[in-house]
Amino acid sequence: MKAMKRLAGTGERITRFFTELRRRRVFRVGAAYALVGWFLIQAGDVIVEPLRLPEWIQPLLIMTVFLGFPVAVLLAWAFDLTPGGVERSPLPRDDEEAGKPTATDIDSASRHVESDHSVAVLPFANLSQAAENEYFSDGITDDLITHLSKIKDLRVISRTSVMRFKGRGATIQEIGGELRVGRILEGSVRRAGNRVRINAQLIDVRSDDHLWAEMYDRDLQDLFEIQLDVTSRIAESLHAHLSREEETGLARKPTVDMEAYDLFLKGRFHWNRRTEADLLRSVEYFKRAVQRDPNYSMALTGLADAYVTLGVYGALAPADVMPLARGAAEQAFSQDESAAAHVSLGSVHAFYEWDWGAAEGEYRAAVEINPGYALAHQWYATNLLLPLGRFEEARKRLHRARELDPLSPSITVSFGFLAYFEGKYREAIEDQRRLLASDPQFGMAHFVIGGCLEQMGEYPEALTAFRKAVDLSGGSAETIAALGHTLARSGQADEARLLLEQLLDRSGDAFVSPTRLAQVRLGLGDRLGALDLLEEAAKTRAADVVWIGVSPVWKPLRAEPRFRAVQEIVIGADAGSPHE
Repeated sequence: MKAMKRLAGTGERITRFFTELRRRRVFRVGAAYALVGWFLIQAGDVIVEPLRLPEWIQPLLIMTVFLGFPVAVLLAWAFDLTPGGVERSPLPRDDEEAGKPTATDIDSASRHVESDHSVAVLPFANLSQAAENEYFSDGITDDLITHLSKIKDLRVISRTSVMRFKGRGATIQEIGGELRVGRILEGSVRRAGNRVRINAQLIDVRSDDHLWAEMYDRDLQDLFEIQLDVTSRIAESLHAHLSREEETGLARKPTVDMEAYDLFLKGRFHWNRRTEADLLRSVEYFKRAVQRDPNYSMALTGLADAYVTLGVYGALAPADVMPLARGAAEQAFSQDESAAAHVSLGSVHAFYEWDWGAAEGEYRAAVEINPGYALAHQWYATNLLLPLGRFEEARKRLHRARELDPLSPSITVSFGFLAYFEGKYREAIEDQRRLLASDPQFGMAHFVIGGCLEQMGEYPEALTAFRKAVDLSGGSAETIAALGHTLARSGQADEARLLLEQLLDRSGDAFVSPTRLAQVRLGLGDRLGALDLLEEAAKTRAADVVWIGVSPVWKPLRAEPRFRAVQEIVIGADAGSPHE
């Protein structure tokens, strides 16, 4: 059996080696060199005698041609001739490790940066007469990003970063510099009834040359063929190698029901907004899409993501949404084993079932299937590695996510939580303030700053940051609890009790995580009440209880046997605190 495995491994390595030869165009260079060399030898044989050249000229020419062949092959292997000049070819990657970046891979985050294999898809302009068709043009952008990110030979910038350029009016060079890419795809969408017109053009950032452009004027039913053609033409223009599996996956139509597709686009449009109201609306759209096409894997995965997000945000009780998320993700698997479905299922394992081994298996599978899926790397870090205190691994995953989504405020906040959990408060504050300089309305950055200032004992500044976070979040339980905890610690117990009453009143009509109530009680000095509520959080499987082992808020309870018992239920027998 071992001999068969070694033989199979050898065959795979040989296959990858020949694939790499084709990608670097070594065969093409070798064939061209042989043709030119043959012509030179034949020409030399013809002209030596008429021109009365020395007899040694012909043997020297033959020897030079033969000796030059390996040199030409080596140069073809080592360098690429691109529109931007001669560049060193990127090193080959073992397919088995494509989804498992090493420390060097992730920390450098530069293998394809600003190379001919990096591309950003800018938001397609909505030229439709109806402004409400904005969801449709955004959906086309999202789908092209999704298709391109499945090609492992490309580095594709994720949605969050490119959407920051929507309506901004920056130049191609400015955008390419900020996103650190060599190519930009831009275009427009006009929808009228059952007709769609799409203009797309691929532009070289350095030269501003148009490498490819096309206009499609088709029936809406042909939309998937248009997306496939655009993806294939871009891959061809960037000399990206597509495996047979990638070609098959790209050619697969997500649904045959265009009304279901339209409902899916509306669902994803609202899911990307991430407010509680939008998340609930996205659930309804995804449900309707699945009703029209029960085998629509992307709609099922969208439904799973919406349920997971509602559970993690604490908008709905975990018991009400997490089993539904698991069911939708498993149904999606039956149609298509996508990276997104693995991420959804991994989040259910982590936040609801507390099966950390199964969760890690799902996240690993996601990044193996699609190494270019930024959200998979980010959620692997925040949903699993951070709660388990595996900070260095989390940092590497977040660096990989940032490479793929360099302008994402959410990823910057994830780095902030990492520094906060590590006790690097000044570093976290500086990072979040840089984010706020460009996006002052991003509430979670204020939240991280408030948490760090509270731990440093700078209560007035912490309260200012938390009040801002409460306002920007619309009064989320998470931000109100943090504000109440800090008020209590700073000696303003009466106001803290008012906020606690506000959360208790809200819990009569909607789900409020017991962890948040425990946080305020702990600030007020009610240790027993806080422990009671943490035990209740474990019983209700509140998502936020997974971070109690790493959050400095809970330091005063770490030595309590009841606290350790809750932590062991959630994390496992090896539960420990990196702060101890």
